[in-house]
Amino acid sequence: MNRGFSKRGGDPTSVGSVLDRVLSGLHVAQGEIAAAATDIWADAVGPDVARRTRASGVRDGELLVEVCGAVWMGHLAVLRQSILEEMNERLPAAARLRAIRLVPMRGKEGSRREPNG
Repeated sequence: MNRGFSKRGGDPTSVGSVLDRVLSGLHVAQGEIAAAATDIWADAVGPDVARRTRASGVRDGELLVEVCGAVWMGHLAVLRQSILEEMNERLPAAARLRAIRLVPMRGKEGSRREPNG
């Protein structure tokens, strides 16, 4: 009686490759990409920028970064391409970003986070 199992044989398949195929149809991979990008943000930009920003997620390959203050928004707009390149060097190929979108930091935290200077 065959219960839907194929006959054994051939080369073994790694668990990782099987999981990649199974998860590719799910949106779990997108969450992992967002987590990877937001986790490396502070290391990629350094402590000064990290204190004034927050990487909050990824949508369609675009990293959303909240920025504290107009001066820093302008500064990061100039540096955006080099930051994108640095981020993509650190990310796995499947998690590469296509863009960085800068938005004003919301609420009280935005005004509280920007130190003098």
